[in-house]
Amino acid sequence: MALRADSNGIDASLYRKTGSWSTALVDASLGTTAAQEAADELPGEVAKLLKSQQTPSADAEAVVSALEPAQGLRAPVARFIAVHDGQVVLNELIPGLKVDAPQVETGAFPNFTALARARGGAFSYLVAEVGRDGGEVHLYNTTSPARLASRGIVGAPEEIRHARKVPGKYDQPKAQAAADEMIRRNTEEVAQLIDEMAKDNYVRLIVLSGDIKAREAVVAALPAALQEYVEVIDAHTRTGGADSKQVQEHIAALVDEVKSSAVAALEARVAAQSGNGRSLLAVGLDEVVTALQSAQAEVVLVGQYQDEHTLRALIDEPWVAHQDGDDHAELVIGEWPAPEVLLRATALTDATIRYVPDSIIPDGAGIAALLRWAKA
Repeated sequence: MALRADSNGIDASLYRKTGSWSTALVDASLGTTAAQEAADELPGEVAKLLKSQQTPSADAEAVVSALEPAQGLRAPVARFIAVHDGQVVLNELIPGLKVDAPQVETGAFPNFTALARARGGAFSYLVAEVGRDGGEVHLYNTTSPARLASRGIVGAPEEIRHARKVPGKYDQPKAQAAADEMIRRNTEEVAQLIDEMAKDNYVRLIVLSGDIKAREAVVAALPAALQEYVEVIDAHTRTGGADSKQVQEHIAALVDEVKSSAVAALEARVAAQSGNGRSLLAVGLDEVVTALQSAQAEVVLVGQYQDEHTLRALIDEPWVAHQDGDDHAELVIGEWPAPEVLLRATALTDATIRYVPDSIIPDGAGIAALLRWAKA
């Protein structure tokens, strides 16, 4: 995966690899005769583009061999491939991204901008379906509709029925107490499972559905730090009584709310700095590059993509140099479009990059950065 665990940036270790890199962004849609014909022609078309860029043969063969249409996903779907020294490092589908013509590049470092733009601000979330006899917890990420993992707790429902219904075995208070204890154990185990999966995957949303009492018990058993991420759906999908389509639509709306809240929080931070002398805000390409050079940038905010600008990439710290001037000339490995060089420098300085509405950026500058410490 190119994305870091929190899915807000690119894994810097990939940029530290030396040797040849080749990337391809292509249409992977199916579903029509024209799409199938395009898929059949794609390997030859990509091979020609790679040859025109003098791509090493091992890289070209690896890219072409990784080209496959996406089965079972609604169009549009893109495929992003990154190859390093003849080995496929990334081969990922990007649902919802339309690619009109293949985009192929070969160079000293990979161009991950398409992936970062499509997945900036992505996050993991859990969907837990709980009952008195246990529950299942499913892991998703906003980058794909596919379920990534599932874990479950299976209690003993027959023991609960036995405790409640066998004549002479228990009087009513004892039967109820035994059943309540079993439910408590089961729901606490589900809560523990949610806690473990949330910590392992940096989740920012926990959707809870199922039996009302079980839901309440699970929420009560969760750590306070996770309770703020919990959203309850009044549905019991484990028993088959809920409309699954409605549930999915509800979950999608909750995911959108989290995305919108994250953008709103960034907008509020920018607005607060805009009226405070901008001591913790860099505005414009030159200021952002300067902030990246000192690892001062915490979050780089990109509205307009800066495609019309170029920047110089450096082989070592500070990783990026301004378009004009002779700073760090001895470290320059080449000059590329600004989005590629900015993304690389952001990852290598452990910053985050977010692609946001241009209205968030002050003065129509197209790019800004929230800073880790105040400007001198």
